[in-house]
Amino acid sequence: MTEAIKKKGLTNARRNSLIGLSFLSLWIIGFLAFTLYPIILSGYFSFNRIIMGVNGTDYEFAGLEFFDRAFNEDTEFKPKLLESVGFIAYATPIIVIVALILAMMLNRNFKGRTFFRAVFFMPVVIMSGPVISELLGKYSVDFSVATPSLFAFIDSLPQIFRSPCMFVLENLVTVLWYSGVQILILLISIQSISSELYEAASIDGASGWEKFWKITLPYVAPTAAVCALYTIVELANDSTNSVNTYISQKMFDNKIGYYSYSTVMSWIYTVVIVLMLLIVFLLFGFFRRKENK
Repeated sequence: MTEAIKKKGLTNARRNSLIGLSFLSLWIIGFLAFTLYPIILSGYFSFNRIIMGVNGTDYEFAGLEFFDRAFNEDTEFKPKLLESVGFIAYATPIIVIVALILAMMLNRNFKGRTFFRAVFFMPVVIMSGPVISELLGKYSVDFSVATPSLFAFIDSLPQIFRSPCMFVLENLVTVLWYSGVQILILLISIQSISSELYEAASIDGASGWEKFWKITLPYVAPTAAVCALYTIVELANDSTNSVNTYISQKMFDNKIGYYSYSTVMSWIYTVVIVLMLLIVFLLFGFFRRKENK
């Protein structure tokens, strides 16, 4: 069978590449058909003032006017941008770590684990922006009042540990909501690790902590990198994000060119997010190369 494939010039590696390309082609077709033109049009909007009149829409070249407004005149955009970027930078590692912990717990053999796996993934299926906004608005818990002993213990921790713990407690619904897909991906990655590795480590007397650092973590690190990139994109596109809300509010402001100014802010925000993705990608690549040495 293998010889026949090779005679036809189709090796297993090439066949797998073609299968992967066939799946990717669906995205490429969708991008060319539905996304490429809006991207080009938004770039055109960025340098032109949109004038809507009774006779239709006209465009007046504005150059870098809207970029100058965003960086030098608008007193709200930059603080909201920094707030959103700061939240993404802080929340992403916490969400990935929580997802990894929950994935390891759900990988254990216990009764009802299929049910609990579904429970953690259900928010991804049923929750929308308005739903999460309602939950955050009405069902947030003040742990300093509800559990004063827990709050006092966390408050006594060093700053490096206290800040993440407080973030998780204050944003518990958000963290769990954004962890569903990551839990599923990391769970699949953990299940792909051969049990023989853990058995060999147990024979050598390795503890559970040593197994995690020497076996589990190195194997799931590439998957964790994918989860981190996914989380950044997911958080950046959240409709409740402060900078996204601000951009939406300015879309129909005729005093600043309707879509033009919102488009400029969107491009600035996109560039910042792309830089964050690049930094995360390079960091994971750096630690991966360092580990392989």
